[in-house]
Amino acid sequence: MGGSGNNLQLESDMTGCTESKIPVLSRDLEETIESLVPAVEDLLQRITGAAPETTEGDRTEIVMEAPLRFPDGVGHGQVLASIFRWRDTIRLDIAVEHNRVFATPRGGTSDRRCFLNDYQASVTLEIGKDELPEGFRREVISGISAARDAVQRYNRRNNAPWNQVLVTAK
Repeated sequence: MGGSGNNLQLESDMTGCTESKIPVLSRDLEETIESLVPAVEDLLQRITGAAPETTEGDRTEIVMEAPLRFPDGVGHGQVLASIFRWRDTIRLDIAVEHNRVFATPRGGTSDRRCFLNDYQASVTLEIGKDELPEGFRREVISGISAARDAVQRYNRRNNAPWNQVLVTAK
């Protein structure tokens, strides 16, 4: 019987279990998330002209938001950025959130969201990156600018009164 106990000990020694690399990976991911914060703050400030407000989750996610003003002054919007761990990489999601809806013909509030002002973008980054890809930055800047100005641009192109889009805040 004593021999079988030794076999159990020997088998556990032979499993090759060593210190896991998971804590190191987690630390590297957290450090990468933290190092990306200034680049994302700079991007949001460039787009909105306002310093973003940052909320830190459980060290695996940071959420930033900055106010977005629409040229017609109707409704409220914000640009949201979320940096978080995505498997063994980092993901950055950026979206425009707003309370703008299409107006009824008489100017009332409808239940149809003004999709013209919507925008979403995502990028996945490897561990150790502390800068956003330039192509992604350009895409986000132009995409959010286009979403912000979409109603006015549509109305300029479709100048007849019956083609105009009216929006209101919900």
